[in-house]
Amino acid sequence: MAFKRYTDTGSRSGTPKISIWTRGQIGFNNAAMKEHDVVSRKYAIVFFDKEDNRIGITLTDDNKEVGICKLVHRKGGGISFSATSFLKTYKVDYSKTKQYDFEYDRENKMFIISLDQPTEK
Repeated sequence: MAFKRYTDTGSRSGTPKISIWTRGQIGFNNAAMKEHDVVSRKYAIVFFDKEDNRIGITLTDDNKEVGICKLVHRKGGGISFSATSFLKTYKVDYSKTKQYDFEYDRENKMFIISLDQPTEK
């Protein structure tokens, strides 16, 4: 059996999460980035399901898509995008930073978070 050298030291791993920050940004943690190849994408498109109080996020590289949000790659890890106007439009409370587990809909390539189910930090 051959050994494979581990070289990803210093990176934080764990459960894939999406956060909504008090700055009005939505961010993917390192685990979500790795598991879903977020790092290779340039833009996010956000959707809101009022009936079930959920946010949907798809990723794209097409800068001609309507309503795109530019993904920002943070130095310390993680990727985020500004969503202040989206959060205000749909009256999503972002007065406290909250983390969410998410469902990934493979057919629609969409991250789905239920705003009624934040996780503990």
